[in-house]
Amino acid sequence: MKYYIYKYTPGSTLTRWTVEDILKAVKTGLKKFDLVIDLGLKKIVAEVKDNNVVIDGVAIDFNTLENVKEGFVYKVVEGELRRLDMYREGKYYKLKPVASDKAPTIEINGIHMHRVSGVDPWRDAIAKIKSISKKIKGAKVLDICTGLGYTAIAEVMFGAESVTSIEVDENVLSLASANPWSRGLEHPRIKIIIGDALEVLDKLKPESFDVVVHDPPRFEVAGELYSLEFYRKIHNVLRRGGILLHYTGNPSKHSNIDILKGIKNRLSRASFDGIKWVESAKGFKAVKVR
Repeated sequence: MKYYIYKYTPGSTLTRWTVEDILKAVKTGLKKFDLVIDLGLKKIVAEVKDNNVVIDGVAIDFNTLENVKEGFVYKVVEGELRRLDMYREGKYYKLKPVASDKAPTIEINGIHMHRVSGVDPWRDAIAKIKSISKKIKGAKVLDICTGLGYTAIAEVMFGAESVTSIEVDENVLSLASANPWSRGLEHPRIKIIIGDALEVLDKLKPESFDVVVHDPPRFEVAGELYSLEFYRKIHNVLRRGGILLHYTGNPSKHSNIDILKGIKNRLSRASFDGIKWVESAKGFKAVKVR
């Protein structure tokens, strides 16, 4: 199997909100002022010098700052301010801020990969893992669909012995390497496998995990990750008594209620028991009994 070695790319991370804070301070005549960067994770003292603002040791001119657009995340890399989006292999990837001091989401072809309505992606990940926190502590966890790594990081925070995470798209992990909220993926208890989860699950040892956290993209985008075949593969790698937490999304929207009925039925057919809806996690919890 192919493993991805996560390495965080250092450098200050800014958004349009950061720029507005800078401009507001400059207008009051301040030459030095406190500034929160890295989407709320770091506080520094910024300094105005000539036509530049020195942010964490790097001078950025005001013309560059004025060109920072809303709805994007920027990072200082090798002294330059770079926008964290890209076109790769026919897809458009974008790290998108949801607030000045919250974890960002990632969009692929305009579809965001996290819940952002009424909750930020980090709090959502914490809520998911908290719902099974008693089972996570000391567990060997399989985390399906790494994304920006928020659930994998939360699993370690809640005491997982080890986390094996699967991600099919290296472009997503490339953006995660620039995201300060993803930096916890450097933790030695997290290992990331690159590959199609349908194929990777066949290569994993049967009954080798205590917990599986399955956090796929929406049904319309990745229907194969909601299939009976896939659920049977998950069942195979779970030990007896193991727990599956399967994020599905909000059941109150559009046709999701019918989708959820189908998911629950397929989980049952895949030999899962105790299938229950977990509102805080917006998904199903199920147990492997046999």
